[in-house]
Amino acid sequence: MFDAAACGRIRPAPNHRIEVRTSPGRGRGIFARESIAPGTLIEAAPIIVLPATHCRALDSTIIYDYYFHWDGDPDGVGRGAIGLGLVTLCNHSTRPLARVDRNYARQTLDLIAIAEIGPGQEVTIDYGCALWFSPRE
Repeated sequence: MFDAAACGRIRPAPNHRIEVRTSPGRGRGIFARESIAPGTLIEAAPIIVLPATHCRALDSTIIYDYYFHWDGDPDGVGRGAIGLGLVTLCNHSTRPLARVDRNYARQTLDLIAIAEIGPGQEVTIDYGCALWFSPRE
């Protein structure tokens, strides 16, 4: 069940650790502005939960590239989530520097560093599902 009181305590602030830049061959991406240690919470992006019926309708739109599976099988049908932060612009890598954790209690997508990320490095994640594009490393 949605807990508005818990979500009301989330205070997104300007994120000085990351910024949006052009990622060669990939479009936009997220880049570190400073060193980020493994285990660091880079961003806690509030979300909008989408019913499964809405997700199916989005599969043929550009939004498909930006929403996350919220529950259910990553390649199956379940609810989705639209992240209202920079996490939606993270590009895929088979050697990711971060991961996205679904925080069901706070209804956020938490972007967490899993390796040392240096200034200017792109913050990438493993999408964890069948890819619908040819990946570029």
